Amino acid sequence: MARLSFFLLGLCLFGLINLPQECADQWRCNVVSALSPTWQSVAPRRQKGAPASAFSGVEVGSLRVQYQALQELFLDEKRLQGQAESLAAVVGRNDSEKLRTKALRRADRLKRLLVLQYESIPAQVIFREPSSWSSTIWISVGEADNRALGTTIVAQNSPVLANQSLVGVVEYVGETQSRVRLISDAGMVCAVRSVRGGMQNNELTQHVQNLLTHVQVRQDLFASTEEQARFVDMLAAFKTRLNDAEEEELAKGEICGCSAPLFRSRKAILKGTGFNYDFPDEAGPARDIKTGRVLGDHFSKETLLIQPGDLLVTSGFDGVFPAGIPVAIATSIAPLKEGGFTYELEAKPTAGDLMDLQTVFVMPPLGASKD
Repeated sequence: MARLSFFLLGLCLFGLINLPQECADQWRCNVVSALSPTWQSVAPRRQKGAPASAFSGVEVGSLRVQYQALQELFLDEKRLQGQAESLAAVVGRNDSEKLRTKALRRADRLKRLLVLQYESIPAQVIFREPSSWSSTIWISVGEADNRALGTTIVAQNSPVLANQSLVGVVEYVGETQSRVRLISDAGMVCAVRSVRGGMQNNELTQHVQNLLTHVQVRQDLFASTEEQARFVDMLAAFKTRLNDAEEEELAKGEICGCSAPLFRSRKAILKGTGFNYDFPDEAGPARDIKTGRVLGDHFSKETLLIQPGDLLVTSGFDGVFPAGIPVAIATSIAPLKEGGFTYELEAKPTAGDLMDLQTVFVMPPLGASKD
């Protein structure tokens, strides 16, 4: 009898392991639907110092989604206004056709990206499997939301953002929930390029502006009005320098996660490979891997193709993610190997901590048509 029980158990396990992918996904989707209410009820308690609330975890999460959706749209509006002013200044004060073309191309890319972001829908993280905490999340949108909106937003390869930065891509869509593959997963690859100046300075510019707003009305922080004026002038000059920095789009490559699916990583570290500029594109001509000079132009200035602090944004070359979405910041660059023609690097996500995501935004996939 015992042998028969073990045989049947082994047969069941064998059958589960060899289920077709479609059946396995549907089964996991059903399990998530059953477990997500319990998971959401305990999720707020994981936040350190979270205050007690009279609302349930689901209600609090829903209110948080709505609030963050409005906040994201407000930030988008401010970012668009700042970019428009910056581009107008560039186009207005330069006679260079090259700079005009670059500014207009950047404006067009920003416009297309913002259209996609305005079409995105917010979603709450409803479940994380302990066995793949660093690799996947389940979110609270699916086919039912597409039908309600009358258009396809949630689909395979829909980019997923948090804090205006890429965090993953939808890989399975259920009726009311979907699974997202995170950029911290080792199997997730994203085509990116390094950006220096311009977009790289946006966040820092916003911080400087916030500091300016506060110190201008806080005379109590200074020993005299002259000291306050000097500090304000210094911040204003620094902000102007950030805004005036010319944006350079340099090395192109790929980044992927390095988190094993069975473990929860302490921090998300992304690995970058194949970074070079060996073929021309709309951003400019090809450049030498060592000097950064334009190939065939010995009088062009030298520049590092990639360096710590560079912002890595989607390049659009993978056909999955639209160009211009912030992904990570380069933290360290490996020395170029003897005879090598590409750089390798490490980077950290610009979205912040991916291990405790609560709210994300799902963008329509590239090429999605209106229903």
